[in-house]
Amino acid sequence: MKRILALLCATVMPCAFAVPAWDKTSLEAAEKYLRVNPNGAASDIHQADQFPDGARGFYVENLPPLRAYTPEAGKSAKDQMLAQSFCGAHLIVLAKAGDSVAALTSRNASILTRTEFEIVDVVKSRSGLQAGQRVSVVRLGGEVVDQGVKLRVADERGDPYIQGQTYFLALARPKDSASQDFFMRSDPVPVRAGRIDPGSGRWEKFLSGEKYTSMKQEILRVSRSKQCAE
Repeated sequence: MKRILALLCATVMPCAFAVPAWDKTSLEAAEKYLRVNPNGAASDIHQADQFPDGARGFYVENLPPLRAYTPEAGKSAKDQMLAQSFCGAHLIVLAKAGDSVAALTSRNASILTRTEFEIVDVVKSRSGLQAGQRVSVVRLGGEVVDQGVKLRVADERGDPYIQGQTYFLALARPKDSASQDFFMRSDPVPVRAGRIDPGSGRWEKFLSGEKYTSMKQEILRVSRSKQCAE
C-alpha cells in the first residue's frame, strides 16, 4: 500500500511532506552531537556583529578541514581519504533537499537547521532506508527571527542545502540519540544531471564533472575492503 501511495504521489500530484518541527529532546541531542557551546561560554547571538543586511550573527565552518595524507603500503592516498569519509557512515545516499526548519540552541548560542531529504539512490544503509523514503539531516547554521531581530549563522562556503537540489550525502547518527536526525559525516556533494559538482573545492578526491555512477562504484569498492571493516 505504501508503494502504491508513493507512486500516486509521484505520478498524479505532488505530495506535501512537512519537515519535522524541533522539540526540546531533538534539539538537545543535536547540540550534544555537534558540540554546540559545550562549556556554556558563548555569548547570546543577539549581541553578535551585524551582516551587511543588518542580520546579527556569525560565520561558521560546519566540518573540519581535510587532513594531509601519507599513503600507507599498498594503499593509495585517495583510498585512505575515501575510507575516512565513508567507512563510518551509517547512511550514504543521493537525495533531494526539501523544506528546512531552523531553531535557536540553548542560551541563544547558535542556530541549527533541520532539512528533509527525499532519498533518490542508496549506496549504504544500516537503518534499512530505501529510495523514495525521507531522512532528516541537521547542520550547524541557519536563520531565524527572534524578538523581531533576524539572526543568522552562515557557512563560510555558502548554504550547503538548496531546496530542490540533489546531493550526495554521507551521514551519521549517534547510537544514544533519542532523535531520528542524521548528521553530515563529510561535505555534501551537489549532483546535477548525473554528474558531480563539488562547488566548495574541498572534494579533491573526486573531479568536478565526474559521473555520479563512477563515484558510487569507487565508494562501494572501498567500503567492501578490509580497511572499511566495522
